[in-house]
Amino acid sequence: MRNFYKNNVLLASLCALIVLLILLDAYMFRNDALLFWTSLPILVAVSGIALGKLFQIRKSEYWYFEQLTSEMRGADSMSLIGFPLPVAIVDNNGCIIWSNDCFNSSFFTPTEDESSIDLITDEPLELFNGDGREIHYDEKWYRVYSDPHEFIIDDHKSAAKAASLSEQGGERDKLTMLIFRDITDFKSLQSTHELSKPVVMVVMVDNYEELLSGAKESERAYVTIQVDRLIEEYFAEKKAVLRKISADKFLIVLEQQYLKEMIAEKMSLINKAHEIIVRDRAAVTLSIGVGTMATTLAESERFADEMLEKALDRGGDQALVKSSNGFDAYGAISPGKERTGKVKIRLAAENIKALVATADTVYIMGHSYADFDSVGSAIGLACALRNSGVSAYAVARFKDPSLTNAKPLIDRFAEYDPQVIIEPDEAKQWFTPKSVLVIVDTHIAKKVEDKELLDMADRSRLVLIDHHRLSAGAITDPAVKCHESNASSAAELVTELIQYIGGGALLKPAEAEALLAGITLDTKDFVMRSGVSTFEAAAYLKKLGADTISVKKMFDISIESKTKKAEIISSAELYHGCCSVAVVRFGFPEVRVICSQAADEMLYIEGVDAAFTVYPIEGGWSFSARSLGKVNVQVIMESIGNKKDDGGGHQSMAGAQLYGITLEDAVDKLHMAIDEYFAPTAQQDDTDDE
Repeated sequence: MRNFYKNNVLLASLCALIVLLILLDAYMFRNDALLFWTSLPILVAVSGIALGKLFQIRKSEYWYFEQLTSEMRGADSMSLIGFPLPVAIVDNNGCIIWSNDCFNSSFFTPTEDESSIDLITDEPLELFNGDGREIHYDEKWYRVYSDPHEFIIDDHKSAAKAASLSEQGGERDKLTMLIFRDITDFKSLQSTHELSKPVVMVVMVDNYEELLSGAKESERAYVTIQVDRLIEEYFAEKKAVLRKISADKFLIVLEQQYLKEMIAEKMSLINKAHEIIVRDRAAVTLSIGVGTMATTLAESERFADEMLEKALDRGGDQALVKSSNGFDAYGAISPGKERTGKVKIRLAAENIKALVATADTVYIMGHSYADFDSVGSAIGLACALRNSGVSAYAVARFKDPSLTNAKPLIDRFAEYDPQVIIEPDEAKQWFTPKSVLVIVDTHIAKKVEDKELLDMADRSRLVLIDHHRLSAGAITDPAVKCHESNASSAAELVTELIQYIGGGALLKPAEAEALLAGITLDTKDFVMRSGVSTFEAAAYLKKLGADTISVKKMFDISIESKTKKAEIISSAELYHGCCSVAVVRFGFPEVRVICSQAADEMLYIEGVDAAFTVYPIEGGWSFSARSLGKVNVQVIMESIGNKKDDGGGHQSMAGAQLYGITLEDAVDKLHMAIDEYFAPTAQQDDTDDE
């Protein structure tokens, strides 16, 4: 067994010392004989001690390897040397003390300078026990198996003494034999097999009938031909099987390798569809569902349909690919289609009306750190239900001002008679199996005001009202669901619902102003995401006596807060040429509200298409993201969270949270998310330049 513990440096140093002593003696003999004879015994003694110490070290080392060799029978040692697989023996410190010829040719020949197993893998050796573990080295894949072995060792004792130590449970040394099996061909075959697996994809033209309503027959035929040609030519390049199953829907089966190409292109088919213009006004948009992670084609088709439904719930014009975290989203760079019908609202209102008629009490709860839209929606719906004879309460945290962003609105109803806003703890005490829980302004379970209250509610007595684009972690199977991602706000949806539920016409001016405040907040004074339905809802509230000046006064802030906002905006830096990023290192009262408002105002800086603020929260950092529609900040925020449901919102207004991370790392993650979002654009620009 070869010994890599031989210390040639020590031997060379000792030889150099002896030569130096001889030369020194020769010099003294020629110049001072008395000094030579006086120092000679000392020099001889030093040389003897050094040689004796070297002999002792060498004896200890050779005895160590004698013990090691005795642990391996001679026949085993010879068989390992000629073993067709790479084999290495590693000590406690990760040093390779023996290897066979196959190991030396496959990896490297261990030397004093290169004898660490860390050069091949830095994983703990214990992980290679049992079925082994795969590693990648120098463009090859290996499965590594380990065989740990312990034996008694003592460098300063004889073999007989070591045997005595063994009986007494003396010091034990541990060696691990590593066997490397080359699985490169298997991994290549496995990769080829994975890439050739079929995947089902469903492509749908968004709002097909509405898009072509009023168009001439020739225009309808032209658009249909253009869409069919685009999809057929695109998937012909992917060697896919394509079938048109309806006027606006296509079923595609393609291999995984071509899906990876589409993902690398950020689903460029969606952007190509925008080039098809209908009557010089509207562009064609596509929604795509991809059923990956399935074991059968039938399951893949079911997953694809689920992803398509989620894509439509998120506003369309995007592709959703099923993943272990829920889904990955691509596209969604155009604004959502404006709502034109009220059928879904009317049906949802009828179902809500029937459900609350069986309830002893209705509790309406929004999201944590509630804002004007969340609290205003809850107050408006609670008051409308009370006018219809149903006991109802809005649930929000208000005793701790740091846990709400709607304190001015809550203060207005603090002395309201009868009490309309209650704390979650109070609601949990009163909640019964006959109670109905309504969730407004969020659809993500972990973001509700109180998760325990949500868990207390049976899904058959749960109502969901929200306007945010669908995200991972959504509340599943509510009895009634009114999820309109193209609505401006939850308050807009509630305003429409109460007109069918009843009791809305009896709202007092202050109650109508609560709803109008929610619409005003989310539309940024009717600038963002304001459609015909938005103005109709505002007009209805105005008719009920809502005062716009009174609503505007609710958004007043102190001179200190105004100064803080100005400081945040002045500290902002441009990133990627069109994104303004401001970082707040230390918290202060109303930091959430001020940072959100600062992000809004940064959009009015020349050349800024998106604005981001980063500010501290308990245990981490939070992000507020705003845009004027050109940049989809929802996609950026979704890609930034630790989990899929840590970020989300709307195309023009979103947020995210990161926990257990430093500020520098949080800002780096934001920069990476922005870079990733603009990567397809950069690639397209490069292509155009060529």
